[in-house]
Amino acid sequence: MPNPNPPSSTLPISPTPRDLFEYLKHLTAKGGPEFDDYDELTACFHSIGDLVRLRQLSYLDGLTVWWKTLGEAFSSAQTMQGWVFVKPHSYSGDFEIIEQISQYWKSPKEHLYRWDYYFQEQAMSRTLRYRKGYLYDLVEGVLISHPSGELHILNTGCGAARDVKECLQFLNDIERASFDCLDKDKKAIAFAKKLNKDYLRQISFSTGSAFNYGFDKEYDLVWSAGGGDYLDDETFCLLFARLLCQLKEGGELAMGSFSENNPSRDYMEALGWFMNHRTEGELFGLARKCGVPSEDITIEAVEGNLFLRVGKGRAEIRGDLGQSEAISN
Repeated sequence: MPNPNPPSSTLPISPTPRDLFEYLKHLTAKGGPEFDDYDELTACFHSIGDLVRLRQLSYLDGLTVWWKTLGEAFSSAQTMQGWVFVKPHSYSGDFEIIEQISQYWKSPKEHLYRWDYYFQEQAMSRTLRYRKGYLYDLVEGVLISHPSGELHILNTGCGAARDVKECLQFLNDIERASFDCLDKDKKAIAFAKKLNKDYLRQISFSTGSAFNYGFDKEYDLVWSAGGGDYLDDETFCLLFARLLCQLKEGGELAMGSFSENNPSRDYMEALGWFMNHRTEGELFGLARKCGVPSEDITIEAVEGNLFLRVGKGRAEIRGDLGQSEAISN
């Protein structure tokens, strides 16, 4: 007997929650989206976001049920969007999903790989991949501005440290670059050590949080690729002030944050990947709150990222913001 309510292959102009679910069901049944489906699928996730904002659909009571009902394409670690939803490491944006994005990973399974093609084509994936090259540019710039001597670089929240590996692969003067990589996830550090096994002379790895870690040196460059992605404003200022205090005189701190201009936000949040997106003005205001003079703040907006950059010796850090003992992890 034919299905009286077959999955829909197209969306109406003002789709209901049922319309959206049936559309996703249709794509799942055919093995994922083809390239020609991308625009409509993106519109589907924007409509989901609209309904959530209108409180006609909720993440906990509605979308989690959808993803489990739609099966492994959405609710297993066999696809990237499924990984985002199930959170195998119990937190969003873990080192493995960032590594998969970095390496353009796609499921080997015939009925799932098209979902990963879609995931990798999204703005959020391009934003995250861009950060690797940005670190290389930072380190190269520091090497040029300091033509002699060893340079000490701190990479906090390092994850898999793929950015460090690729930086060292392409630098001409790698013997002068020394990296300290810090992450509070022990599994991330173990993974990073294996990934960077050919560069352990240049890299040390430690498990811990930048908020209360006992640093034993100051740095020429402090890098936090996604330091602004998950922190509220108060905690962001605590981290910013703490890291700025770890700079040598003349050193530089660079922190990345997702821009408010993120076309993938509805897709991410539908799957349970939430970030604190910011505008340039908001990020500028946070740096000013930490005592950095306006003329010493640089914010670069590129590929969906906002990179906040400031140097030591140009900012007087407010003492109360530098007290990171209030943060335990």
